[in-house]
Amino acid sequence: MTRYATQAILQGMSRQPQLLMIKYESRKLRSGFYDPERSSAKTNTIVSVVACVLFGVAAWYSLVSTLEAQQKSHCEQGWQRACEKLK
Repeated sequence: MTRYATQAILQGMSRQPQLLMIKYESRKLRSGFYDPERSSAKTNTIVSVVACVLFGVAAWYSLVSTLEAQQKSHCEQGWQRACEKLK
């Protein structure tokens, strides 16, 4: 390797940590919504429970509404058991 190639490599290596620090600092400044690393355990638990409850409610609603739509469709087609379950 030539002397200039070695200098270019060393300069490139010395710039990388500076670029990483700039990216980290800008990321740190814009993360104002929820940062689990800085939040307390109680806050993390509350956020996790709320997320699980919302997911469960959404799953339950989608399953129930799909089943009701299917039963209505089957009742309109003349399936007697589907009409009995809708009543």
